[in-house]
Amino acid sequence: MAKVISILNYKGGVAKTTTTANLGTALWILGKRVLVIDTDIQCNLSFMFDFDQSEGDPTLHDWLLNDCNPPIYDRYDGLHFIPSGLDETFDEKLSKLYHNEDVLRDHIQVLREHFDYILIDCAPKKGLVNVNAMNAADSLLIPVVCDSFSLQGMQTLLDSIDYIKKRMNPKLEVEGILITKYEKNTRISKAVMSYFTNPEEFPLADKIFNTRIRKNVKFDESPISHKSCFELGIDANGAEDYMLLAEELTGEKRPENWKFKVLETWLEDEDRKNDEAVIEQLETLKKKCHGK
Repeated sequence: MAKVISILNYKGGVAKTTTTANLGTALWILGKRVLVIDTDIQCNLSFMFDFDQSEGDPTLHDWLLNDCNPPIYDRYDGLHFIPSGLDETFDEKLSKLYHNEDVLRDHIQVLREHFDYILIDCAPKKGLVNVNAMNAADSLLIPVVCDSFSLQGMQTLLDSIDYIKKRMNPKLEVEGILITKYEKNTRISKAVMSYFTNPEEFPLADKIFNTRIRKNVKFDESPISHKSCFELGIDANGAEDYMLLAEELTGEKRPENWKFKVLETWLEDEDRKNDEAVIEQLETLKKKCHGK
C-alpha cells in the first residue's frame, strides 16, 4: 500500500519539482514502485519528464474532472507519472464538483495498492488543488531554500496544515522540512539553519531532515534537458544528496554498485540506448573502477 507524500511550500523557487522528480528517481533506485503526480498548471514536472501537453494526451485534469482512466505514463519500468494540464481555470472547474476537496484523495485511493510511494508535486500557492493535495496525503515534505526569504509564507502554510488536520485529514503529518540550495560555509545558510533547528523559534525544528540538498548546477540544467540530476550526472552532489534523502526517508540502504546498475538499466531501454550522456557516464565510471 502506497505512502502518499505531497511536496508543498507556498513559496516558489524552493525546489519542489526538483525534489519530486529526483526523490522519485532515488526511491526507484532503492527498488520502490513510484508514481509522481504533477498538480501544477505550470507543468514543470511534466516537462522535466518529457511530456508534451500539446499532443492532446489525457492529463490529471481529464482524470479528475471527467473520470477517465488514470493517465499514467512510464518514465522507467517502475517509475511512472501523471502529468498536469495547462488549463488556468482548473481550480474553478474543480470547485464545481461534489465534495470538491476530496476528489484527488478518492481518485488516488484506487492506485495505492499498485505503488510503494506516490509523490505529489504542488503549486507554490494556496488554492483548492493544494487543499486536495494535503487532503490526499499521508504526510507533507516541505522544501525550504537557504536564503533570506526562506520564512516567506511559512506561517500561512503551517496554518493551512493545521486547518486541514482539524477539518479534513486528521492523520496528516509533516514528513520533514528539507533544506535545499544549501551552501555550508555561507553566512545565510548558517543563519537559516540556526533558525530552523531552534525549537524555541521554529515549531517544527524536530522535523528537519538530516540530509541537506546542496546547491548544484545540474538542477538548473535538469528542466531544459528533460532529465533528472541522476541522468545528467550520477556522480554529482545532487544525485548523492537525493539518494541520502531516500535512504533517510525509507530507512533502507542503496544497492551495491547502484550507479552501474542504473546506467545499464537506462541503456537497455529502447528510447535511451543511444543517450550520449548516459553512455559517457558509464564509460567514466568504468575507467574510475579500472584505475583503482
